[in-house]
Amino acid sequence: MFWIILIIGIVGWLIFWGIKDSNEDIKSRVTNHGGMQKKYSMLIEFLMGHPSTRITNLSKDNITITSSSAVYSIDYISGGNLEISLKAVLPLLGNISKKWKYPSDYSQELIIEEIENFMSWNLQQMSRIASKMSDNIID
Repeated sequence: MFWIILIIGIVGWLIFWGIKDSNEDIKSRVTNHGGMQKKYSMLIEFLMGHPSTRITNLSKDNITITSSSAVYSIDYISGGNLEISLKAVLPLLGNISKKWKYPSDYSQELIIEEIENFMSWNLQQMSRIASKMSDNIID
């Protein structure tokens, strides 16, 4: 019985210190910079470029941006990393998903450029498929 209580105590202590360290990390790297919305304002502004887009979740370490066809999630991950995930439904391509990981101080301009490149590539794929479909209809 003693060993079970000791193991539970050690696991509880490790969880407590892990959460405490994570909260201190978020405070020093995000909260002290005005929070997620202020620290990543350029990226958020870019992702909210479409009129139907809105912020559907905002917390100390996450922002979720939703439009009619896509959901972007920006997560600060303890240890100084930023993870951006995209889940979208595109005509002709169906469901797509993508994750990008960066250091939390990585240039937002470069992040935006990489997202734009990914979306441009997908639009080119849609254009190719549409062209092939129209060629088949004509034939």
